[in-house]
Amino acid sequence: MIYQIQADNNEVNNVNLQKWLGLFKTLIQPKRIKLGQYYDGENKIIKQGAVDGRPNYSVNVNLAKYITDVVTGYTFGKDVTYSTDNENQQTLLEKIEYINKAVKSNEVDFNVGGDLSCYGIGYQMVIVKEGSEPLENRIVLKRLNPETTFYVVDNTILNEPLYGIYFYDYWQNNQLKTKVYVYDKEYLYLFDGFQDNVMLTSVEPHNMGYIPIIQCLNNDDAFGDYQQITDLLDSLSLTMSNFSDDMQSIANAFLGIHGAILNDGGVEEINKTKVMNMPVGSSAEWVVKNINTEGEKLQIDNLLKFIFQISQVPDLTDDSFGGTQTGVAMRYKLWGIDQLWTTKVKKYTLAIYQRLKIFLHLLQYQIESSVQLEQDIILTFYKNLPLDNSETYQMVQALKGTVSEKTLLTNIPIVKDVQAEIEQIDEEREKEADTYKFDNAEDNINDI
Repeated sequence: MIYQIQADNNEVNNVNLQKWLGLFKTLIQPKRIKLGQYYDGENKIIKQGAVDGRPNYSVNVNLAKYITDVVTGYTFGKDVTYSTDNENQQTLLEKIEYINKAVKSNEVDFNVGGDLSCYGIGYQMVIVKEGSEPLENRIVLKRLNPETTFYVVDNTILNEPLYGIYFYDYWQNNQLKTKVYVYDKEYLYLFDGFQDNVMLTSVEPHNMGYIPIIQCLNNDDAFGDYQQITDLLDSLSLTMSNFSDDMQSIANAFLGIHGAILNDGGVEEINKTKVMNMPVGSSAEWVVKNINTEGEKLQIDNLLKFIFQISQVPDLTDDSFGGTQTGVAMRYKLWGIDQLWTTKVKKYTLAIYQRLKIFLHLLQYQIESSVQLEQDIILTFYKNLPLDNSETYQMVQALKGTVSEKTLLTNIPIVKDVQAEIEQIDEEREKEADTYKFDNAEDNINDI
């Protein structure tokens, strides 16, 4: 799937930008807008035209939103944590955690995670506000709309990023205009004008060290979590719409009368009194459409099965998600979404490290390479699901002495900050030792 623009000419000018915008609006933006409409429940339900006066419902069964909300909550519902095994990097870790809290990175992660599920791609941007406050208090992290954001890359096999581009439309003097922000590793190029004719208005350094717009993929193909099943989603909504039409047709059934003729007055009297005086030999019966409810139910059940199977998202209304399931049985039920989780974590980890590199550049920390950063700062993602704490604690007890204390604490749900917990444990052990005079044991021996 095309998700970024390859540039033959790398120069930033009016002509090239118009070309890049044109390609994006033709090849990429319509698909993203359509996927966004599915999430909002605004995708069109294509039906054959109904006879005037007959039921013609459009029931949108918004399973696209369900899929995205479940996967995003499962992957990003719990905050990513940062830790280090390098004692020399404790100060750096504290600085990163301070900035993350200041910029509310957990909220941005969750929102961008939703974009990954919906569009198959997500964008976030690091900005520095002007002001007299310390730099770490002026850093801003913002989620950008994938429907108006894209990357331009070179035309080599590496597809190295050249520019991150964000644009939006606005009204000025009753005219629709467009403002475009083009970022490379050093400069911000600001364009302004009309949709088909924007002009370069300013160039200024941004001092981020990298392209401040960070692109992240949901998977290698940049597919959203329901992108492959939109036909099934359409079919389910169409089936439910037709079923609603059929049920309403029963409510609006015709009354057929055999062997008698009713004038307007007779019809009015029947509607008023609910009583019919029928001539001998005549009869009346409702004329309704034959409805195969079993067939329609089977169609709906099959569509739901394929939707959940292909999207790999579990149906949480399934009775098997009750409280009587064993941990092993539940893990089998969640095996599919776990595969999505693994891919998302791998991809989003790259985005976070890119974000950290920008933070560290702004703070003038010297990191020799990305490998060093990844070795010093450890990211931990958590699956957001109900846990059997007793099972977890039994596992921790069984592994004592086999794995490190830090690893054990990482797997205990009630521990939010592993490093702080280790420090607290060490402090309590020291106090306990002092209580029993273990610290003064040597002095006591010498006194004897």
